Amino acid sequence: MILFIPSQVIPRNVTHHLLYVTFPFYKGVFLHIMFARISVFNYFCITIANPNVIMKTLLSILFLFFATYGYSQSEKLFTVDRELSNSNINQIYQAKDGVVWIATEDGLNRYDGAKFSVYKHKEENDSSLVDNNVRILFEDSKGNFLVGTQRGLQLYDPATDLFKEIPILYQTGINMSAHISTILERKNGELLIGTSGHGIYSLTLGGTEPLIKEAQLPVPSFFITYLFEDHNENLWVSTEGKGLYRVDGSGQAHHYFIGKENAWNIVTSICLDEKGNIYASNINKGIFIYDQQKDTFTPISCPILPDLPINTIYAAGQGKIYIGTIGYGIKVYDIHTQKIKESEFSFSTFDFSKADVHAITKDRAGNLWLGINGKGVILLPATTNQFKYMGYKSATTNKIGSNCIKAICKDNEGTLWLGTANDGIYGIKGKNKPSLHFEHKETSNSVPSTINHIHQTADGRLWLASPLEGLAEMDPKTGLCRYYKLQDHHQNEVKNISYLTSDKNGERLWVAVMGGGVFYIDLKTGKVNRCDTFESGKEYQENYNVLHNRWVASLLYTRNNKLYIGTYDGLGCLDVPTMNFASTYGKNRIFSGSIILTLFEDEQGDIWAGTTKGLIHIDEKSGNSKTYTTHDGLPNNTICAIQGNKQHGLWISTNYGITNMDPETDTFINYYAGNGLQGNEFSKNAACTDKDGYLIFGGINGITFFRPAEITTEVKKPEVRIADFYIHNKAVKKGTRSGNHEVIETAVQEASRFRLCHRDNSFSIEFSAMEFYNPERITYFYSMNGVTWVALAPGVNRVSFSDLAPGTYHFRMKAKNYTAYSEEKEIIIQIDPVWWASGWAKLIYVLLTLSIIGFIVMQVYHRYRMHQKMLQHIHSEQINEAKLQFFINISHEIRTPMSLIISPLQQLMAKDKDAECRKLYNTIQRNAERILQLVNQLMDIRKIDKGQMSLIFKKAEIVSFTRNLLETFEQQTRIKKLDLKFHTSAPEIEMWIDPKNFDKIILNLLSNACKFTPENGQVEISLNTGEDTSLPPNAPLRRYVELTVTDSGIGIASTEREHIFERFYQIRNSQNNSNVGTGIGLHLTHSLVELHHGNIHVEDNGEGKPGSRFIIRLPLGKEHLNVEEIDDNPAGNNTPVHITTALPIPSSPVDEEDEKIRSKTKCHVLVVEDDEEIRKYICRELASDFHMHECANGKEALTLILKKEPDLIISDIMMPEMDGLTLCKKIKQNVTINHIPIILLTAKSREEDNLEGLNMGADAYIVKPFSIEILRKTAINLIKSREILRNSFSGSQMQEQKLKKLKVQSPDDRLLDKVMKVINDNLGNPDLNVEMIATEVGISRVHLHRKLKELTNQSTRDLIRNVRLKQAASLLANQYHNITEVATLTGFTNIAYFSTAFKELYGVPPTTYMEEQQKSSSDEIEQQN
Repeated sequence: MILFIPSQVIPRNVTHHLLYVTFPFYKGVFLHIMFARISVFNYFCITIANPNVIMKTLLSILFLFFATYGYSQSEKLFTVDRELSNSNINQIYQAKDGVVWIATEDGLNRYDGAKFSVYKHKEENDSSLVDNNVRILFEDSKGNFLVGTQRGLQLYDPATDLFKEIPILYQTGINMSAHISTILERKNGELLIGTSGHGIYSLTLGGTEPLIKEAQLPVPSFFITYLFEDHNENLWVSTEGKGLYRVDGSGQAHHYFIGKENAWNIVTSICLDEKGNIYASNINKGIFIYDQQKDTFTPISCPILPDLPINTIYAAGQGKIYIGTIGYGIKVYDIHTQKIKESEFSFSTFDFSKADVHAITKDRAGNLWLGINGKGVILLPATTNQFKYMGYKSATTNKIGSNCIKAICKDNEGTLWLGTANDGIYGIKGKNKPSLHFEHKETSNSVPSTINHIHQTADGRLWLASPLEGLAEMDPKTGLCRYYKLQDHHQNEVKNISYLTSDKNGERLWVAVMGGGVFYIDLKTGKVNRCDTFESGKEYQENYNVLHNRWVASLLYTRNNKLYIGTYDGLGCLDVPTMNFASTYGKNRIFSGSIILTLFEDEQGDIWAGTTKGLIHIDEKSGNSKTYTTHDGLPNNTICAIQGNKQHGLWISTNYGITNMDPETDTFINYYAGNGLQGNEFSKNAACTDKDGYLIFGGINGITFFRPAEITTEVKKPEVRIADFYIHNKAVKKGTRSGNHEVIETAVQEASRFRLCHRDNSFSIEFSAMEFYNPERITYFYSMNGVTWVALAPGVNRVSFSDLAPGTYHFRMKAKNYTAYSEEKEIIIQIDPVWWASGWAKLIYVLLTLSIIGFIVMQVYHRYRMHQKMLQHIHSEQINEAKLQFFINISHEIRTPMSLIISPLQQLMAKDKDAECRKLYNTIQRNAERILQLVNQLMDIRKIDKGQMSLIFKKAEIVSFTRNLLETFEQQTRIKKLDLKFHTSAPEIEMWIDPKNFDKIILNLLSNACKFTPENGQVEISLNTGEDTSLPPNAPLRRYVELTVTDSGIGIASTEREHIFERFYQIRNSQNNSNVGTGIGLHLTHSLVELHHGNIHVEDNGEGKPGSRFIIRLPLGKEHLNVEEIDDNPAGNNTPVHITTALPIPSSPVDEEDEKIRSKTKCHVLVVEDDEEIRKYICRELASDFHMHECANGKEALTLILKKEPDLIISDIMMPEMDGLTLCKKIKQNVTINHIPIILLTAKSREEDNLEGLNMGADAYIVKPFSIEILRKTAINLIKSREILRNSFSGSQMQEQKLKKLKVQSPDDRLLDKVMKVINDNLGNPDLNVEMIATEVGISRVHLHRKLKELTNQSTRDLIRNVRLKQAASLLANQYHNITEVATLTGFTNIAYFSTAFKELYGVPPTTYMEEQQKSSSDEIEQQN
């Protein structure tokens, strides 16, 4: 087996040599280890002769080489997971205000020490980044911050936090969206912008608008990669593919890196060292130094890699040039030795030697920022503390697993023992010595899994305290343990051991037990003793010589033979020589209520107690105490462990970092995970000091160890500033408004006054001290209106206020870095009162009070007038609605008598040949048709108002259509001697109209024109097409047909024109001051025009001419129509069809001979009509052809039909008690009578009513007024059709005639016969029920039920069902009908219920029964054959 391991895990002094070592190993297996260094990659090669050795054994051997302690990570890594928008870094730049900007390939990042802000391109937001790939950042000497992206240049405004694009335009004025690659400000103030593909541009800022133009430089390349100016004001220009140019002061260009071999050897970066030397980096040829004397670049040899690929170079000072490579990390060029060497950077989180370094910069604090592609940004502090770390977060120094370290002890032999949580114990023996790890196993002498404390007594014995397994003595060589049994006063074994200590002479081991008190063991005899305690807290007495509390967390044996006992209820002190608990302090407990977690004795003999509420100092001489908390400088109030000495003070671990306290000055210096600690949380009592002066603290991520003398703190005075100001969690920028005012007038970092409205009295303020590496060490303080300073918790940089009262607030803040305080900064926050509480509002209140009475009076008067107008409007609408509803209601009543006028009139006109009489008949007919036209208009208006009229448009030739309509007015114009003219701009004009309704428009207008034009007058109608260019191209009326109707009549006053199209509006005749017309026709015309997507208006004839003209514009084409409005079926002609009968007269002729034959047969016809006169009229007229019967309503008719079936039914729809539709429905649902044809004769003329009647099963639908001859022919044809249909079938619908009557053998045969007759007569009637039978038989329902129960042992319902089922079985056996037909014939409306009931009676479903009967019939036929 061969394992390759990167060289970072191998000590440095090993990787520089070649070693081959063979070790004898387990059972004849040899371990061969070879070290080698290959180029810039280091590998650790291990070959095991026996590949069956498991990996676990191999890794345990590898620990032989990991014996050196590791340093903690001093770097800080910013990644995409938490801070950055992208890990591909283009540039790191610190602006003049100290903010660090990080340009990436996917967004721009801003870090102000408080938080990261990410900027990205947002669609439809011109103030966002123009592109997410940010290539270059630059701030000029005037503070203009430029952002160069892959698609353009932008100027960032820190006050508004917005970006403004600076367009680089082509000569045509189009934005070229140039790729900005580099930006430089020359010493003369000129700003140069280098692009990739568009050359170099000169930018001038400071005016109202930026001015950018192409720079006139002698550089023959458009692809610029880098710009640099040296001390001599030489401009260096790096290009892609054409080498490097130097433009001197005279404008002369000098060319470098010439030749094909250097064509694409791009110079990526240029820098200047402190001696003035110029260096240029090459993308694949390494680094060069410029020889000013020879005017050439000399390569600097790199023994590590001759052709070193370089991204960037950076002059870091102190004689060092940092070289950022592609895939080889950072190399360092020493300008003194003139050699390139490896950098001293080594990171345990990844292999830095293979890093792709794209950006290097130092901030003003000396921190080094490295942009690593694919990783993020690494921040290296200027000064690092020598905190060392061992734990799982470091792959090179982890020898102690990943579990929490709970106990630490260094024995006399120098082994560091580490007790863990659930991972046993580790032993670290030092350099080049194997580490030990004893895990818990299921054996009696195994080490505990969790160890709370480790202690070595003077005799060298190692003791372990476990919360689960109890007290154990461990053999440090084998890891085997001997357990000691501890029992309380009830002889119960206690095992939750929390702490161990021993007296100085090594005679006793003191054991602290959580819940069990304190035990001590005589180390010579092994005898175990227990200190007395109170049975419960209720028995407590402070002067008793007993331990005050059994829950013991820590112990301390002092130099004066005192045993301090820290419990969960204060501190106890046992005087060991006298074994007295109350003698030292006069009582057995001090600091009642405090949880004492850890104890420490300093060199002066003073006692330090760590609690959950801070640190307590007890003066050993005076007994006085003092408590320190976070207000005094502690990082956290929970104290975990205390170590230290007089020289370096106390080192205290807490639940949030470590602090170094100077007892002389009572000052604290806090350190956090950012300083290199294992983490911020540490374990209770997990600390020790070794003989070498190392302090060791254990925590949740491993251990931190250090020499206090090596921990140096560079105390710098911080500079506090406001990072952001938030209102409702939204950051305030310049231009942000609160109420009617802007919150600030400048950038938030520079603002001194914030103005808020009363609604924004809850806000947050975020601070920053521009500490990038370890912001946790900064403590912020604030004070509002001179109140006491309030300290925020370490790492907290935001304070919030809510519901502040209006007023002016003076907010002060400061920051603390270790022991140094910043200057105080003050801002003013003004919260305006609500408007009604301001001074000017109170003045308005006075004015309002004075004017309120007048206002109320005006308001009451105004409301009274409005109320009157509203009542008039409502009254007018109600009158119009009532009028319309009255006309509609009466129109139905008008149609019926009109039938009695028009139908007899047609007969008279056919029979009477007298000329004078025929004139009178024509007059009657013409006025009757006018009445019908008026009724139809009312119906149309109602349909339009209800939104029920939908037009169906057809393509029509409008010229011929109009000519046909004009012919109907020839007689009228001839009588009045009117000159009727028709003009058209084209012989044919095609447009889309609804033929059924469009003729009403023309007829109404022509009718009015003829009506109001005096004799010998003139009426003109014209048709023209045109185009209105003022309308949008897709407007329906852009291309139109204009129809104009002009008359020379009485005219229309201008005051009347705006009301003329209103419903029921009547024009006043100026000649006789009387109302003219009904006010219906023009309203209908206007509505129909709008439904045709057109418009109509009226105007006078002008030039003093009499009369008026109506102008209609309708759209051409069908683009404005919906699909459902269009009927594409070609029409036979364009003339509208006036439908009076839904069903046309059948085409089959009925000759006189047939009529005579039918009149001889005398078929029965039933007329159902509530109007007696029209009912008598129909009967009289049809009596020569049929036997006539009549009924006044549907209910009476249904009773008559069930008793005696007629051959035809003629029924009205609108009738009392039961209307015609209901009668039709009931007839069609009854299987015994549903064959009877029905003609519906009604005044309802709407198409919807027509369809409803036909859907109910009616055979014909005739609208009143009707022609008696049409009614006669329709009736004859329907009866004849039914006779033909009946003769074509041998069966009859009266299935009961084929059914066998049930023979009931009973004394009450007469009753049963009646009952069976009713059932058989109504077998197909689904409404047959008990009440119907009782009524027909003539007895009560209860008596019928009782008699049938006696006679048949069945209820009435069961008898009906069984009779129906037996008749159904007979029908199924005949096999003439299917199951659905049989169910319907026998009165079952639900097929599922029929099948279920049939199966209950016969035991099989209807389908099976039919199949069995069919099979039985087939068998009988075969037997006969």
